[in-house]
Amino acid sequence: MRVLLVNPNRYKSPPVPPIGLEYVAASLEGNGHRAEILDLCFSEDPHRDIDRAVISFKPDIAGLTLRNVDSALYHTNEFFLDGIKELVSYIKSHYGLKVIIGGTGVSSNPAGIVEYLKADYAVAGPGEETIHELLHAVVNGHEGKVFTGKYTGGMVCRRRPSRIDYKNYLESGGVTGFETHKGCSSSCVFCLEANRRLSFKPIEDTLEEIKSFIDAGHDHFHLCDSEFNESLEYSIDFCSALKKSGMGMRWAVYMKPANFNKTLFKLLKETGVYLITLSVDSWKKCPLYWTDYEKFIFGARSCGIRVAVDFLTGFPHETEGTLKEYFDILRRPLPDSVGVNTYIRLYKTLQITDIILKDNGLRVHLLGETDDRTLLKPVFYNHIDTDKLKVLIDGDPIFRVEGIEKGVNYGRINNP
Repeated sequence: MRVLLVNPNRYKSPPVPPIGLEYVAASLEGNGHRAEILDLCFSEDPHRDIDRAVISFKPDIAGLTLRNVDSALYHTNEFFLDGIKELVSYIKSHYGLKVIIGGTGVSSNPAGIVEYLKADYAVAGPGEETIHELLHAVVNGHEGKVFTGKYTGGMVCRRRPSRIDYKNYLESGGVTGFETHKGCSSSCVFCLEANRRLSFKPIEDTLEEIKSFIDAGHDHFHLCDSEFNESLEYSIDFCSALKKSGMGMRWAVYMKPANFNKTLFKLLKETGVYLITLSVDSWKKCPLYWTDYEKFIFGARSCGIRVAVDFLTGFPHETEGTLKEYFDILRRPLPDSVGVNTYIRLYKTLQITDIILKDNGLRVHLLGETDDRTLLKPVFYNHIDTDKLKVLIDGDPIFRVEGIEKGVNYGRINNP
């Protein structure tokens, strides 16, 4: 089949290349299909560009990626579904094509999003393998709409730098990304990617992919894993192989305060890591968690790596007093910055959503489109607002109230 893969994501703070579509395109072509990516991020006229792509490529079906339902931060929130819905309608009404949607955002409410967008099919989870099951079902008249994404790690889906105009992204503050694995072993009640089966990619395949981008002149990367250090052994093996390859690159990573040691930090520095964004939250944490937090930052900084902390807090029944205690812990090892967010975005499939909606005493702290029971439109839980938070921070420059200004850590913190 001929599959037109469309990136409708026009959010530019910063712009994020659609690497998920690149992996799916590689998988399709590796299995005998034709695939073309239409990237609308910088399009001045999306309808015109869709017309040109459909007329020239003549696809049998279209797939749109939904990276996020919205920008997930309360103060500067942007809702994306209405714009994507209009594009789905345009493709279906003008060209009679069936439309598949996929991407991380679909997992927030797969059936609800298919209905809202008036799409034909959805992949909830990784699409590299599931897209073939879906296309087979389409050909054979399958009536199901939502397919559960799976990834075994056995497929070779290397991207090519020529598929996307990376020059536009780099000039607008974006960076090249890559993955080392799918899934997440953490059980965070507020995260759409929690408790997903882990599947690690062959290291040699990822290194070959990185090399193709470096050869094309792109040497600045951001790792797109939920957190890099899901497995200490794999992380060390990957960094050791990257060091041995001799490829010169700069990269930033997300990590969690677990699965680390001095060897890993040393290898990260030697392979070009200049910034770690450390994901931290205050949901029912034991003292050992905060001990690991301090050890992590001391270890990274001793190797010359900067650390920016992303801290989600303000969970049900937490008080201003407990937040002050957390802030004392967070500042003690002297990270480069701590971004604090007390507005928790609720999605239909999250555990935290069930906890809050079942408690009438907590429901009074809901903000946003609270009448929307699908929770597709932005609904936030908050009982420690921005003014209270600023009082608690008390002018300490290490802290930043997250969401007031758009941006990401690799853009805010200067790198060498």
